[in-house]
Amino acid sequence: MESDITKLKKCLENIYKVIRRANDILCSMSQPSICSEVLHSSQGSTYISGVLEVYRVSKRVEGGMRTLNITSEMLQHSLRDIELSWNNLLAFLSLCPTVLQMLPPVSTLDCRVPEPVSSLVQCSAHCGICLTQIPSTTEALPVTQEDWLTHKGCHYHTSCANFWLNCVDPELPKNEDDPGGTVSMGEFHNSSVILSSRCPMNGEC
Repeated sequence: MESDITKLKKCLENIYKVIRRANDILCSMSQPSICSEVLHSSQGSTYISGVLEVYRVSKRVEGGMRTLNITSEMLQHSLRDIELSWNNLLAFLSLCPTVLQMLPPVSTLDCRVPEPVSSLVQCSAHCGICLTQIPSTTEALPVTQEDWLTHKGCHYHTSCANFWLNCVDPELPKNEDDPGGTVSMGEFHNSSVILSSRCPMNGEC
């Protein structure tokens, strides 16, 4: 449990850094018109999409904590800081309604996996980063759920793994319940899995 808390703390701290950096960038723009112009650009939209994926990881962490009954005031404080920073970012995005409309509804960001309704749907593993349960059948995944992968016995959401490698550590953490060892970035890229460069900080977190 302590190792899980340490891992989640590291993850949430870096998520906060990414979202805070996005706030700092937009806040540094001298005029709302400039901010709107940047957000309307393809590069700006791509950047915000990347920040959204990072924020989504925090919601998975929150769901994983609830599912596994992990209680930590320190982690709850980190989640509150992330939520405040995200809400500040949404205020900037309100200057560009078309970008704001691209964001998914809050309800779709609740990444907890529902309780299995039959013996055909089992949650047999957890993501090695966010600790969210991963159903053993793809049919159990909501249509908005992204792909997940297994490498050397460890299970990960692709964007969780991408965020961790680019913004947290060059080695993926091992889930205590999985038999595999720690996975390095080099090993990951040499596998059949190709990570997308969705982390908005490009490894500069």
